[in-house]
Amino acid sequence: MYKDDGVARAERASSLIDEIAKLEHQKVTQAATDQRLEEARRELSTLQAPPPLPASTSPGAIAHLLVFGVTASAAYLGYMLLI
Repeated sequence: MYKDDGVARAERASSLIDEIAKLEHQKVTQAATDQRLEEARRELSTLQAPPPLPASTSPGAIAHLLVFGVTASAAYLGYMLLI
């Protein structure tokens, strides 16, 4: 073995450690980018969603009674005209 084998291994190890650190940093950055991409897609889908339909209001008791009264009056008038 050569005397410089230890030095060469130490340099290679240092190089690999630097490369691993750089790759890990890229991985973290990519995860943050992916998360932001998903948030942006969700926000866009909520902005593009059609607006909710207005709540339908059903007629109240007074409206029912009014319609019933008008119908009953019309029926009575029709009956009186036929007699």
